[in-house]
Amino acid sequence: MEQKKIGSFIAQQRKEKQMTQKQLGEALGVSDKTVSKWECGNGLPDISIIMPLCNLLEINVNELLSGESLTQEEYPGKAEENIMNLIKDSEETKKRNIKDIIISITWIVATVAFIISLPAQTGGIHIGWYFDLYGIAAMVFLLAVSLHISDALKDFGSAFVFLFHNEKDTAKLENAVSAIDIAEKILLASGIFLSLFYLVMLLWTGATEELNIITINIAVLLDTTLYGILGVMVLIPVKGRLKKIIRNIQ
Repeated sequence: MEQKKIGSFIAQQRKEKQMTQKQLGEALGVSDKTVSKWECGNGLPDISIIMPLCNLLEINVNELLSGESLTQEEYPGKAEENIMNLIKDSEETKKRNIKDIIISITWIVATVAFIISLPAQTGGIHIGWYFDLYGIAAMVFLLAVSLHISDALKDFGSAFVFLFHNEKDTAKLENAVSAIDIAEKILLASGIFLSLFYLVMLLWTGATEELNIITINIAVLLDTTLYGILGVMVLIPVKGRLKKIIRNIQ
């Protein structure tokens, strides 16, 4: 679709109604920046806003999507053209969404594979030393409690739902992004805290074990820090995807 033409038409009709961008935005429940984005041709109104927008501007949907006023003779041809354009745009959007999801999953898998491969590259270190179930449980517990205290637990869970759910509420999306920001800080902080706790315990026992046992203890000590870094790296593409959705809506 010709976004610039549609945007110019929206601006023209808005001015004829003697409305400011802010007034139109308030009537539709969006910001004036969003209206400005439409009128500059940098985006289109969400499908849920199209009918209220047309009612306010006293135009029909076909005219809005055509970016011009239509006569009775022009109407049928433009209607067919707009339907085809909508189908094409929908297919392209689905392809972009699938591409973004594939990239995110690839990033997560590559990150996990890289972390797991580190011990194998250092010779003499067993990969099993880097699986600390107690450490994982402690980090999950600290993450859940901290998010609950911050009143961000629900928003954090919603963040993953919004990756596959067509959410258009920018407030909810922004809350989800904020929850991920909090989670990233918690993961890093809890990972470092637990590593320091393990270090204190290791020093407290005054380890005089054999070299191999000491090496195992050091590996365990670093586990939670690695888990924290891994958790943040997993959340990076999730947050990036949500921010992209927000930009497309605004």
